[in-house]
Amino acid sequence: MCKESMRLWVISEEVVTRFGNELGACGIELVVCSTDATQEVVDGFLLTKESDGKLLRERKQQPGTGSWLTLVYGSEVPYDWANILLSQFGKAEGYELVRMALFTPERVLLGGDPNGRWMRFLCRLLGRYSLVSMVCGMREVDEALRQLPLYLAWKEQFYIELGNRCDERGVSLQQVSRALGMDKRVGQGWLFPSRPDSSLVCRWLEKECRVSLQKANIQRIVLWGAYALWEQMPADWLDEKDVTVYTGEDKSIPNEGMARWTLCDSWQEAVKDADLLVIGNSAGTVIAELPLPELVYGMRQSYVIDAAACFPVQEAQSYFQGYRAIGENTNVWE
Repeated sequence: MCKESMRLWVISEEVVTRFGNELGACGIELVVCSTDATQEVVDGFLLTKESDGKLLRERKQQPGTGSWLTLVYGSEVPYDWANILLSQFGKAEGYELVRMALFTPERVLLGGDPNGRWMRFLCRLLGRYSLVSMVCGMREVDEALRQLPLYLAWKEQFYIELGNRCDERGVSLQQVSRALGMDKRVGQGWLFPSRPDSSLVCRWLEKECRVSLQKANIQRIVLWGAYALWEQMPADWLDEKDVTVYTGEDKSIPNEGMARWTLCDSWQEAVKDADLLVIGNSAGTVIAELPLPELVYGMRQSYVIDAAACFPVQEAQSYFQGYRAIGENTNVWE
């Protein structure tokens, strides 16, 4: 096997739409299997959910297949399903099964026989595409996928609580977190833009916004961040205020969720004449790269509440009338 790519059958075009790009970046091409697909030159099957198993059952008797790969992929696969499939369609029938998950954009988990022909090929293929792979058991892949969001949630809760302590003592959370991150067991990154649960951040944002509305004459507010975050805020949040939303995303937003708010297609339009900028997250947006003078110039008052720590605190304090980030006691209202 000296080729530099892999072709796998999938059960529908919907699978190609969902996973085609990310697997294409791994050197894996997806081909929709049809009744006349017997002449397609493919290396095996891609299964992403339990119902895809029928593709394997229908095609497992395909003549002249040689050694076939069954790749069980993604984070939505039922726990231990790959092992169940292995017991049903094992090596005795000419199939090698590998559990695969894209753990981070540059890291891939592979579960299965470390000496398997397709396992070795996958490791080489991923390496050619600058991806680092870790080979382990299939259950280990499932367990890592299950535990990662729990760990990130616990880590975020720790830093939110540490931020409250830093606020009380006039200590900078950003500096403390960087210091803790010097220990490689901790790491530097703790503000994760993609969260399964944003309740902690939502509570912090609501609290800080209520304080700002009590202390300053604020009428026009800009919410900067993903729609999924703002829809989790309380229904009466920011009532009677002129609210503008900029998500930084190129996808449609449900009108019913933001009927009382104005949606903007550009950040310049969003911040124009604003009194308060509320940053929920920076994922998919340019905010952390903006020159602060340019941002301030468009606002009427330059108060900023930042849950994503987009700006260095000292720089933000020198440009904004008031700046609040998690765990940064900047004495905005004193």
